[in-house]
Parts: sequence; structure tokens; C-alpha cells
Amino acid sequence: MARTVAVLAVAPMALLSACGDDDAGPDVERSYDVELRVDDSGEEYKFVAVDDVPDFRVGDEVTFIVDNTGALPHDLQVQAPDGDIVGVAPAVSPGDTLEVTAFLGQVGIYRLNCLVDDHLTLHDMQTLIEVDPLIEQ
Repeated sequence: MARTVAVLAVAPMALLSACGDDDAGPDVERSYDVELRVDDSGEEYKFVAVDDVPDFRVGDEVTFIVDNTGALPHDLQVQAPDGDIVGVAPAVSPGDTLEVTAFLGQVGIYRLNCLVDDHLTLHDMQTLIEVDPLIEQ
């Protein structure tokens, strides 16, 4: 099976400028991958976690790896609580894989959306993740 990987990481400009150094990126606390698979077998399409998902915290840099196990093309857009788009990957065909790396710089609910055709509007293809404040240990 051929596997295609499309990667585009986008960091919010407000976070970059807030650091004071235009070349410095956001302060990453943790960096990890979250594996998802596509389920487009019913009326509602979904991104489903392959393994247990960690507690998402402000400052995390997460790479969402999506295995398109469905029957249709799918893409992925990561939307921050304030509506900014913090990660995008173009659509991939069934059997292919896409990756999106996103910096979780805000507390609140992030949306993982598929914007192909009517997948979001008609089939509610959206997964919500809650990002909690950084907890000092």
C-alpha cells in the first residue's frame, strides 16, 4: 500500500511576535504524536484515536498523524479556540496518511475539522480536544 505524507506546520503569528524574537518559535513544553484513523462508514464521519490520548496542555506541540482508513478523501484543519487556524494538511486518498503539527498555545477547545466537500457541514466530521492550562510539576 502506498503511503503519502503531506506536512504543513503553522504557528500562530501572535505567539511568534509575543516572544520578542522574530526568529524564535513558541515555547514548546512537550512534543508528541497522536495517531488517528478515519471512520466514514456511517452518517457521521469521525477521526478516531488509535491509542489513548494524553491530557493536552498549553505549550504542547502535537503532530496529528491521520491514517485514511475510510472510503473517501479527507484532509485535516486544526482550529484554535479563538478561531485561528494553527495547522492544515491537504486531502489524501483512502489508504494514505497525512500529518499536521500544531502548537497548542491557548486554553480551551480546539477543533480538528475535515473540510473536504460536505464532510464537516453534513457529516459533522469534527473532533474536539480540550487543552488545559500548563500544570507545574
